[in-house]
Amino acid sequence: MLNRLRASLVVISTLLPIALLGCQSNSVNNSAQTGTVIDNKNWSAATLKPRLFQNITSYNWQLTHVSNDKDKLIRANLQPPLTMDVRPDLLTFDDGCYRYLVSFDMWLPLPYPYTQASIQDMAKSPVTAADCTAIYQATTQDWRGNKIIPSDTAHLLNTIFKPYAGTDFTFDPARPQSVRATKTVEKQLALKTDKGKTLVFTGTPKPKHLGAGIPLTNELLESYRWQLVQVTNKAGAVMSEFTQTEKPIILSYGLNNYSGDESDKQNGFESGIYGQSFGVSVGCNGVGGPYALSVNQSLLTGSSPSTMMSCGDALDDIESRLRRMMTHSTSQLILTHADNAPTSATEQSEPSYLLTQQLDSGETLIWKNTSK
Repeated sequence: MLNRLRASLVVISTLLPIALLGCQSNSVNNSAQTGTVIDNKNWSAATLKPRLFQNITSYNWQLTHVSNDKDKLIRANLQPPLTMDVRPDLLTFDDGCYRYLVSFDMWLPLPYPYTQASIQDMAKSPVTAADCTAIYQATTQDWRGNKIIPSDTAHLLNTIFKPYAGTDFTFDPARPQSVRATKTVEKQLALKTDKGKTLVFTGTPKPKHLGAGIPLTNELLESYRWQLVQVTNKAGAVMSEFTQTEKPIILSYGLNNYSGDESDKQNGFESGIYGQSFGVSVGCNGVGGPYALSVNQSLLTGSSPSTMMSCGDALDDIESRLRRMMTHSTSQLILTHADNAPTSATEQSEPSYLLTQQLDSGETLIWKNTSK
């Protein structure tokens, strides 16, 4: 992209445009993609693209159709089956033997260029051990020493997501048309590349459970600034250095809007709301990236470029540790009412909340809402 440096290096992020493809027995109804009104507000054609992308993270996806050389969608009968997990700036493809990680930029306006696919071994389960052994034993290397795995899924993904190929991809929508025997509505999602390849995945909702605290929405998160009031480590010990900085550490969530000039449009950038992001201010540089509020109030984050000024050893250390905790992370959010209610009629009646963030890495951060 010629105009990447036009994008501000403050914390911004973008989220993929999404779409659903109608389920059929052997093909996908492409004619249903135009003017379709989806039956679920989270999948509506009028829904903001960031919210649509976020909703994708709440589904388990399995590849069901692939486009052939004539651009026709045919049923995929890959063995072993290929699944896809979606999170901000990372797609994880898994065939039960290997994982394929496709990272992509989400801090630029549409379309989103992925950066590079990498192959990573995963633990073999007893169910798939025999099949995986055959694939592992047949693994070879090319003249550069790159690993070549002669399986259907590996060939497909290595063809589409070649390292440094500069491929762009999007997700495109349509109405879901099939229902499982359990009455669970399936969704279908098409991953389309600018090289003319389409992968269609069928999704089923991830399990939901009743969580603690007040139900949390994007609108509530984005309505306030959140001041850090406590950090504890894996052992439960308070790390007071995070709340003793000269300026309080502030977290914000929001939508990103882009309006480029004519040259940006020529390079393919689209104007409008293109992403939802979080940003943490520590009084010097910032930490942040794209975010998704996923199923069961799980917070998924990516990362975006930021300035790298030296701010003194103490602040640099806090910023570095916050970056490690807050970017490319998964955490559980719990919203509760704060104890301190207004004490007089002249005080603001705005609700007072505490947002507890329990990171998968073991730390717990507590934030208090403040007015924007």
